[in-house]
Amino acid sequence: MLMRKAVILDGNPFVHTYYAKSSRQLIEETGGNTGNLAFRFAVVSHVRNHVHLPWSTPVERIRSAGDLVVLPLANQLGRHTDLGRQADKLEAVGLPVVGIGLGAQAKDMDATIELSEGTQRWLQVIASQSPSGAANIGVRGAFTKTQIERFCTMPAATVTGCPSNFLNLDFDVGKAVEDGFRRRFDCIAVTAGISHIPQLAGIEQQLAGIVTETQSAYIVQHDLEMLHLARGEFAALTPEQFGRNKDYIQPRATDDEFKAWCRRYAIGLYDIRAWMEYLRRFDFVTGTRFHGVMLALQAGVPAGCIAHDSRTFEMCTTMGVPVCHVSQIDQPLTKDNVRSYFSFDADKYREIRQQLASRYLGMLDAAELDAEPRLRALAG
Repeated sequence: MLMRKAVILDGNPFVHTYYAKSSRQLIEETGGNTGNLAFRFAVVSHVRNHVHLPWSTPVERIRSAGDLVVLPLANQLGRHTDLGRQADKLEAVGLPVVGIGLGAQAKDMDATIELSEGTQRWLQVIASQSPSGAANIGVRGAFTKTQIERFCTMPAATVTGCPSNFLNLDFDVGKAVEDGFRRRFDCIAVTAGISHIPQLAGIEQQLAGIVTETQSAYIVQHDLEMLHLARGEFAALTPEQFGRNKDYIQPRATDDEFKAWCRRYAIGLYDIRAWMEYLRRFDFVTGTRFHGVMLALQAGVPAGCIAHDSRTFEMCTTMGVPVCHVSQIDQPLTKDNVRSYFSFDADKYREIRQQLASRYLGMLDAAELDAEPRLRALAG
């Protein structure tokens, strides 16, 4: 079969010379969150014959660069987005479209999402430009699929989970994580939150305490202020910004003590391969950042996600990722009790992962894309 060449729009996972770039540039190039590099890298790894182009590329150049558009997606479904311009561009390009990893953003799983007119049209344009007439949007879970069905009359979505779940196709992730859960957790890294979610401040402070006690790492992903802290760029923050972050993470520290703590423990990572290698030194990774947790699991390191919204909880439950909803935490988190909030079933994880890989591969095959052979082997 002659495979189609994919044009991956705005999904480049490679941030070149990141050491020479400003924190603002890093945030912009990673779509506002360095964790986005995880699913971007996954899509690039799974679709072999492709070219990367930014959304700013002229329509004619996109159309002539390949046979089909691939969109690495995140939590675009919600009232926080207006994707009308992207809808216009996709219509103008006129190529078939496949979307990978779309999620719906809502407070909880009982809510129904609201979409702007532009985002609703964007969703309908993608669905109408299916390469095969079958579902062409891989979504993060059943909640997202149900929400899409409210706006699309055609069968547009199939549950594939996040493509980052298939980053490691080289060894048995389930066995490695299961073996790790049997060992002591002496060094526990944390995926850092942000100070704009005040209801999580208490948990964030407890997690920061675990970082200090276990001499580990506080791994930032979002937002710009957090990158400034991780890079020691304290002068880039206003006094209000610095104080808000200090009070969120270490309210009892002096300014100098907090700066010293950030220099010792806070870190940002901008290459997925190096990020996964870095995580191998820890016994356990936890926090409110899904992709930070997923990268640990894909590196074979035990990890658990603390969920506080539908997007995170849906992804974890869909893929068998250890998860604890914030409402379930009934005592201060410590080095000794944090593992009690998470469990991991290796057999269940393998079974779910294979099922999701099979659906994912089915969508790629229906689009006549050149899928990575190791993904095909995982799908069975």
